[in-house]
Amino acid sequence: MGEARAASPGVARFLPATQDDLAPSGAKARFAANVAAIRVAQQLDREQRLATADEQRTLARYGSWGAVPDVFDPAKESWAHERAELQTLLDEASYDAAQRTTINAHYTDPAYVREIWSALDALGFDGGTVLEPGSGAGTFIGLAPESADMIGVELDPTTASIARGLYPQAAIRTESFAETPFPDGHVDAVVGNVPFGNVTLHDPRHNAGGIRCTTISSSSRSPSPDRRAGGRTHQSLHTGCSKPRSAARDESDG
Repeated sequence: MGEARAASPGVARFLPATQDDLAPSGAKARFAANVAAIRVAQQLDREQRLATADEQRTLARYGSWGAVPDVFDPAKESWAHERAELQTLLDEASYDAAQRTTINAHYTDPAYVREIWSALDALGFDGGTVLEPGSGAGTFIGLAPESADMIGVELDPTTASIARGLYPQAAIRTESFAETPFPDGHVDAVVGNVPFGNVTLHDPRHNAGGIRCTTISSSSRSPSPDRRAGGRTHQSLHTGCSKPRSAARDESDG
């Protein structure tokens, strides 16, 4: 499990203003930005230090591999050079982990993230511990209010390392959220952008029957089963097994 580096008063908090501060468009441009970010993250890990402002800007351009799956396909000869470069840059375990992200690593525009935080504020959140499962490179963390103590859970070790470089004030855990050991009532709110997919949720406590849920992109609100009093969940999620919107609203207001 990765831990947050100690924040330094001399390092400004990174705030992405628009999508222009984040991953570029175009597959080859995104690959180049990813590689540049990985090199910076690896240097920070070796030197055990915080990122400079310039390094933060490089890290922020990382967009993972959801939009660049061809780099991992041996049949795509046009990506042979980039594939070889990435295999040299990452060890085998990290390369395999990066390849697995291609099915769901599609990050969220800052404008959308701001709306999520605004909605959470309207629901009454005024500070506390906030969890983002599947936090990626951390856009929700970067745009969190100062009153939020952020915890990000990210399975891919490379992406988690980049998030730690960008947001040292947050606690970034490198692990599967299915195995994250939080005690009951540990967080006050949960935010995020749930990946698209037709998946069985692995949760032996709250989904022991293995209910299958199809997620689509829309906004809904529902309380965490183990929330603190007044806790809130806000994610861009609507599923075939979620509670109706009216029921979720009634519970979240209770």
